[in-house]
Amino acid sequence: MLEREISVLLIEDEPEVAALMSAILKKAKNIQCQVDIAGQLTSGIDLLSQKKFNAILLDLSLPDSSGLETLRSVYARAGGTPIVVLTGIDDEEIATQAVRQGAQDYIVKGSTDINGMVRSVIYAIERKRSEEVLRKAHDELEEKVRERTAELQQANKNLLKEIEERREKEEEVRIANFRLKETQSQLIQAAKMEVVGGLASGVAHEVKNPLAIILQGVEYLERKIPSDDQSIVTTIGFIRNAVERADSIVRGLMDFSSIKEMNISKQQIVPIIDKGLMLLKHQFDKQHIKLEKQIADNLPDIAMDRNKIEQVLLNLLMNAADAMPKGGTLTLKIYTKDNLPDAMSLIVEILDSGSGIENDAIDQIFDPFFTTKRTKGGTGLGLSIVRSILETHKAGIEISNRPEGGAQITITFSI
Repeated sequence: MLEREISVLLIEDEPEVAALMSAILKKAKNIQCQVDIAGQLTSGIDLLSQKKFNAILLDLSLPDSSGLETLRSVYARAGGTPIVVLTGIDDEEIATQAVRQGAQDYIVKGSTDINGMVRSVIYAIERKRSEEVLRKAHDELEEKVRERTAELQQANKNLLKEIEERREKEEEVRIANFRLKETQSQLIQAAKMEVVGGLASGVAHEVKNPLAIILQGVEYLERKIPSDDQSIVTTIGFIRNAVERADSIVRGLMDFSSIKEMNISKQQIVPIIDKGLMLLKHQFDKQHIKLEKQIADNLPDIAMDRNKIEQVLLNLLMNAADAMPKGGTLTLKIYTKDNLPDAMSLIVEILDSGSGIENDAIDQIFDPFFTTKRTKGGTGLGLSIVRSILETHKAGIEISNRPEGGAQITITFSI
């Protein structure tokens, strides 16, 4: 609602016109109009800086400014006050341009009655007020849009965070499930090995003595039967080989069942490995196997039974050599690895450049009596004994195929 009292700034350089327009405005009905008059642009701008007005009546042709530049100067200092341009009869085109550039309306001097002039000023004030209301509503709407956009962006970030957290939880569950299955597998394996160990001990003791008697009988027959009968000699040789193979299996079973009897002490592992390598040097040279050693400095002592660990390493090194009958490279790595801030492991890696292990056999290589070297006299107890020895040392072993060819054995000792 328009105020009953309004203040108007009239910038007009012709005193008679200014006096007439001021008188017209002051005679308006239903409204009390206060008019301030300025004869130049500079004085009008001074009044704008001193007082707040409801409307400005502006003549574009002033002594110190003319044309649209006059409007731009006042508009820049009006602070949102509506401007009505005063123009002559022949200047309506420039007045139209002035409206396009910010003026609310224009009045042609001498062609407007009292009611028309007052109405033009009032409409200018109302239009400006409506524009301000719309601008404020627009600004408020934009602010709400910005706030809502920010809320949505934050909600999106929170959602992405929740998704990432859920993925992490799912990954943790997957890892926990994998470890559970691995633990179950280890428990099943441990139970199976315990049963096998009990059976092995009983079988070994029951079979050992009969085998010894058979072997003594074979030796007796070899001494008593004439050697000129080649078929008999060959048959006795077959019997001896079979008995010696059975004896080898029985000794392996006895080793397997007596693993728990150990003498543990803190020792360095490198001298034990060096001893095993020295024992296998002839085989390595014969098969043209190149040895590469990558051994870290200042390795810690580990708690172990020297003879048992020597048995483990010798068995694994021989297996690696057997995998390279036509030569190759055997790489030995020994180093430490930090697991937790207060935990460390000693790692022994044996890598060969052989043909690797068949995929359908790699999950069974630690099972008793499973062997890929059956035709070469393998009993299938070597890796079972190796794993059992390492388990009693609270050490782990993993065997896998290398992407570049060959197999990798990784032994992990806790320190």
